[in-house]
Amino acid sequence: MPLVRRTTAACVATLPLAVVVTGCVSTQQIAARARLVSARELASQSTTKVGRPNPDVTVDGVALIHVRAGTAVVVSLRNNTTTTLTDLPISIAVRSGNHALHLNRSANLDYFQSHVAVIGPHATTDWVFTTARRVAGGRPVATVGLPDLHPALAGRLPRVTVTSDGTARVTVTNHSTIPQYDLQVYVVAMRAGRYVGAGGAEIPHLGTHATTSAAVTFVGAAQRITLKPIAVPTIFN
Repeated sequence: MPLVRRTTAACVATLPLAVVVTGCVSTQQIAARARLVSARELASQSTTKVGRPNPDVTVDGVALIHVRAGTAVVVSLRNNTTTTLTDLPISIAVRSGNHALHLNRSANLDYFQSHVAVIGPHATTDWVFTTARRVAGGRPVATVGLPDLHPALAGRLPRVTVTSDGTARVTVTNHSTIPQYDLQVYVVAMRAGRYVGAGGAEIPHLGTHATTSAAVTFVGAAQRITLKPIAVPTIFN
């Protein structure tokens, strides 16, 4: 007897893996989101090594910011294609002579400390990595690889906006009908066109048409700066 796959709509309160959602969605959508969350969690348990650079992504710049309290790296990225690129592995290292200190290769890091969630078609974005480890100097380099996960994208990316009150505390709003899990928020600080500070925060869950606030762990200068907040969706359909 042939197997018939049937899509049903359901108003649900929970998702497998203890991820909370709201609204009426199909069981296939629920399962797809759960699989993506699970795959990311599994991937974070292994080391992330980037081999061949992704020809679809250009690294426009890498800034190293280090203070006594820790280190931040800001990577400016550009998607050269007409398609949306997701779950891109990224390797960060600081080179000094023939020595390279890798900052985000270890296993059991948060998934988005070694992956870029998404870059839209022909879009640019900044990706931020922070660590309590102090890196005294050297030349920072970043390599973006080919994605291991290929979630299917339907239509435009969910619209998520973020504002800052001039401090490292941000307000984030999900304008879409797609709940967000492990939503990535970055704040970069600029002075005279240079990156002088950066930080990030992860919002475990932001429901549909919901708003929340978060404090960003910030590294670098905090005076005479211009702050640019960035919100990156992680669930796409």
